[in-house]
Formats: sequence, C-alpha cells, structure tokens
Amino acid sequence: MTDELFYTIAFSLLPGFNNTNRKIILESFGSATAVFEERKKAQHAFPIFDLVHKNILLGPWPLQEAAAEIKFMQQHDILGLSVLHKNYPDRLLHCPDPPTVLYVKGESNFNLPQLISIVGSRQHTIQVNKVIHTLLEGLAHLKIGVISGLALGVDGIAHENALKQKIPTWGVLAHGLQLVYPIQHRRLAIKMLDHGGLITEYTKDIQPLPFCFPKRNRIVAGMSDATIIVETDIKGGSMITANLAAGYNREIFAVPGKIHDTKSAGCLLLIKEQKATMYYDPIDFLEKMNWPAKNEIITEQVQLALVLDPTEQALLSLIELKGPIHKDQICTELGMQNSQLATHLLHLELSGYIHLQVGNTYSRL
Repeated sequence: MTDELFYTIAFSLLPGFNNTNRKIILESFGSATAVFEERKKAQHAFPIFDLVHKNILLGPWPLQEAAAEIKFMQQHDILGLSVLHKNYPDRLLHCPDPPTVLYVKGESNFNLPQLISIVGSRQHTIQVNKVIHTLLEGLAHLKIGVISGLALGVDGIAHENALKQKIPTWGVLAHGLQLVYPIQHRRLAIKMLDHGGLITEYTKDIQPLPFCFPKRNRIVAGMSDATIIVETDIKGGSMITANLAAGYNREIFAVPGKIHDTKSAGCLLLIKEQKATMYYDPIDFLEKMNWPAKNEIITEQVQLALVLDPTEQALLSLIELKGPIHKDQICTELGMQNSQLATHLLHLELSGYIHLQVGNTYSRL
C-alpha cells in the first residue's frame, strides 16, 4: 500500500464533492498527495475553488478512517485502484463519473479486449439459464470477461455460467467488502475470486442500503462494451443499468419474451423504444458487435504461427492478456533479457501487432 492510495482514500471520503469533481481535481493536481500538500499554502491554497469547497479541502481530512481502510485491505488481500492508477478499468475511466477508488478482491485484469455485462431480474423464467449458457458458450473463444451485480436471479446465473465456461467474471457490490450480499451467494463469490472477483467503490463499513444499488449499476454499465438485459419488468435495477449504459454510449441488447409476461416487459420496451437491439443468438451478437467468430480466431492463430516465431507468439499472447503491460514486467514474466526482448518488440510493433504507449507499456492492436 502506498501513501498515494492512503491520501486518495481520504480524499474520496471528503464530503461535498461528487465523483466527477474528484476526478477533475486529481487530474489537475496529478495526485491526491499533491492535493493534500497544497493545504500547506493555507489561505493561498486552492485559489480557483469557491469558498465552500476550499474550506472543505483545508479542513480536517478523514485520515484515521483512511488508515483503518488500508489496514482492513492489508488483512484481507484487497487491492485499491485510484482513478489515476494504470490498472484502473479503462472503459470506466472514460465515463464522466468513475469511482475515485475501486476496491478489488480477486483478479484485477479488467482491460480485456471484450467485456460484457449481463443483468436481469431476481424473479425469472426457466429460459434464462439456457439463454445465458448459449450466449457465453458462443463467446468463450474470445478474451472476454463478464460483469454483473452478484444479485439473486439473472446476475448469479450469469456468474455461474461464466465460471463453467472458464470466462473471468466480476461481481460489482453495493456495499463494502466486509460482507457478501446476498448471503446465498457467498460460496459463489469465493469461487469467483480464482477467476474474476469482487469490485466495489464502498469502504468496509458501508452496508447494502437501497441508495447504493443504483450507484453500483453505473459501474456495471460503465465497465462493459455491451450490456445484455435478459429479463426485467418495466421498473427495476436492470432498467436503470440499461439507461446508464445508453448514457455512456454503450451497446444495449435485450432478450425478447412473451408480450404479456411482466418479466419481459422491460426488455420489450427497450426494443420498442429502440434503446436496445434485440438479442437473437451469439452469432448475431458477434456480428452486431463486430467481434470475431470462433473460426476467425482460429484462422488468425494459424496465420500468426506462420509469420511469428514461438517467442514472439508467447510475447503477443502475454500482451493481449495483460496489456497495457510495462516492458520490465514482460521481461519478468517471460524470463528474457532487455536486449533480447527489444528486438522481438520492435518486430511486433513494425508488423502492426502491438502498440507502444506512454511509459514503456505495450498493448495489442
């Protein structure tokens, strides 16, 4: 744990700022530590802030609460990602209101080539499991992840099916990581830690109160390329997630159902109002998203085998899996010397397979 994370947590707990404000302030100062250090200028600090917000920043910071959170994280192997951290979910970062800090239990490789969210109602019909199973079976060839809310019903079925297909899946919680809610999903949550994990923006003491769930839904929508609504009534959390996804300019798909079934009323309304594309099957979904079908993936792998040596194939696979990844980490992961690695990286870059980003990190094109 770093001092920067400590001050970021403290900053995130200050009242009077929303997530949009906090992101702007952190980007402007470069770090939460710099914001805290600005206080040393006393009345000359924060000259562009209005008096109310200036006084909040100059007033006492919740440092004890932040220290307690850091201790809890260390005890329970929880990772904290500030909105400025290089591993912060890239899709979520581009939303206007990303959480200032994400608390993660489990894996933290969110920047996969494809991410989808699957949501729906707690009360559902028997078709839900078949729809989700068929969908994920048809997407399992991709480097994909599944996001949902760990709720009873559709959420839990989505997580379970993702694990069966060996697809990483993350549950976004509406409370702190001191508990798992609902308790019926405790065992599922533990299984997810080995292939995905749990995510929340809430500190350890926050309980699953009603107002927390709509906020949670924006993370589900914001982390994904596409949100698939399997079943929902006209009102409910899934409709909130769909509208949030629309606001983030993400793709929305809705599974159609019987016109007089309230469990499908929300999906049918989304399709009717052209807020969502009708979900038909995995092949149609892949075409709509312009994602490769399984045979296209196999063809690309064969082509790569013909033009790249085994070292470069391993290098490309690592960058695709963990990118953006720093050059030093690549050396460690593959046990290569810097001089040896540089030649292979240059060849992959000139061949159009990878892209060098700021800070000597590489990502897959």
